[in-house]
Amino acid sequence: MSKTETTQTAKTDSIPNPFASFDAMATWTAAQQAFQNMLTEAHSRATAMSAEYAGVEAQLVARAQAAVASWAQLAQDAIAYTAQLSAQARKLGIETARKMGAQS
Repeated sequence: MSKTETTQTAKTDSIPNPFASFDAMATWTAAQQAFQNMLTEAHSRATAMSAEYAGVEAQLVARAQAAVASWAQLAQDAIAYTAQLSAQARKLGIETARKMGAQS
């Protein structure tokens, strides 16, 4: 029986321990460092996106202001043209009345 027991113990002793080289603190430190790197990278990407959005927003504001200025100029031109047409209509009305014999 001693041969059988010796063979069984030899088999269990020959299996390597997979956790013998596992260092929990090193793994924890590596995970914390990876998480810190991830947060730093996410912050830098968010900052870059914010800066890019600010540039797009500045272009949007400039274009909106240009459009409003253009609409204002068009409105002023339309009012001036309406005043010119009104003056010409009055002038034509007075000339027509004069030609028809209505003199004051």
